[in-house]
Amino acid sequence: MKRKQVVITIATVLTIASAVAGVLWFEIAGNKLYTYNLSVAEKNYTITVTTNWNSEPKIYQSDSSLTDLKYLSIDFIGSSRKSVSFKATFPTELLLGNISLVWKYYQQSPDRYELFTNGDYTSVQMAFTHIAINEHFEIHGEDGAW
Repeated sequence: MKRKQVVITIATVLTIASAVAGVLWFEIAGNKLYTYNLSVAEKNYTITVTTNWNSEPKIYQSDSSLTDLKYLSIDFIGSSRKSVSFKATFPTELLLGNISLVWKYYQQSPDRYELFTNGDYTSVQMAFTHIAINEHFEIHGEDGAW
């Protein structure tokens, strides 16, 4: 019976140590995961942004009363000059059709960013140099949930 307790204790310690090491590696690598909940047309959507930026990016949706455009905005605000990478992931049904990325009101060439989809979720990933107080991005779709 004591042997079984020792094995269970060792397994528990190794599991906890592995989890702590994973979290520390994630933080040391400089990436942080931010989770946002948006309510659109009486439905809740979860959007995540993984980035190495110094602080939490601001994320919001287009105002459907002002425009027919469907997009998510991501703002990286701060005065640091830094190479920044981000990956924004959202439910595919939130933004439909051809997905494109706009940076400071200029549509980016598809070779400047990566676009992934698995049917349920879509991700946009890009690296850029942060030089302005607010680096503003918009992920556009042809249609969307709102």
